[in-house]
Amino acid sequence: MKQVNNELNEKLSIGNSQTEIFDFLLATEVSSVHDSFHGCVVQICPVMPQSEMFRMLKQRTVIGRELACDIVLNDNAVSRRHAAIDLSDMNYFVTDLGSRNGTFVDDKLLQERRSLKGGEQIRLGGTILKFMESVDKEASYHDVVNNLMARDPLTNAFNRSYMTSTLEKLLASLPFSKQNLALIMIDIDHFKKVNDTNGHLVGDEVLRVFSERIRYILRETDALCRVGGEEFVVICEQTVLQDAVRIAERIRLTVSATPLSTQSGPVSVTCSLGVMTLDQANFATVEDLLCGADERLYLAKASGRNCVRSALHQ
Repeated sequence: MKQVNNELNEKLSIGNSQTEIFDFLLATEVSSVHDSFHGCVVQICPVMPQSEMFRMLKQRTVIGRELACDIVLNDNAVSRRHAAIDLSDMNYFVTDLGSRNGTFVDDKLLQERRSLKGGEQIRLGGTILKFMESVDKEASYHDVVNNLMARDPLTNAFNRSYMTSTLEKLLASLPFSKQNLALIMIDIDHFKKVNDTNGHLVGDEVLRVFSERIRYILRETDALCRVGGEEFVVICEQTVLQDAVRIAERIRLTVSATPLSTQSGPVSVTCSLGVMTLDQANFATVEDLLCGADERLYLAKASGRNCVRSALHQ
């Protein structure tokens, strides 16, 4: 009888252990799924030496200049309690908290609570945060940081370094691939007046919205790069002169059609564009190609601005 009881107790002990292990694994899996659901934001403008990832670990994450906020931004254009990101029913929402300068999501002024799906850019004052909702946040974080190295922090266009390295690779491969390459150089007309009239903060908004508006109409194979100041370049692979001019005209009309939205109200701008392609001359270096496009841009400005100039206009 004693032996039977011992065997029974042993089986019960094994059963309890298996139950405890199962409960532990289940709890770990649930915890892992819950942790992986936490969204996060990464500051992409201005670029920091070490871009930090802020995890959304609470039901409400308050963003502002005040030290008591969950995410503190050292930006005078940001209100003390500027905006909040809420987690509700496994969904994230962003809300403006009555800030002085407003909250913008993908360059659209936030009028009411808005759902976040992942990838949105949230602008508060002069600071831009990118929201990520991903199972593998670490991979997303590293993708964002690596992408920052090739991007202009203000406009999110590719930077000059990316443009130069891309053109060098394309120029090196063109003799073998026999593909066409076009360059469109763009300059915002009278941009200094925009800054002088509205201030540099609004000027920065104009650059951001200008860049976003152009990117929206470009092809997937085109690359918008910011060369510096109010000057941009579009790299158009496999594009002949006539098609490049059509793209440039589409950019010009898109920019001038409606004013750009800023926190100080709509701002109307125009741009001048110069187009250069490799079938017009033999360019030995990237600088040769850029100089050719710059000469066409100068002709556009000399012709009264808000126009496109290329070899077709001679």
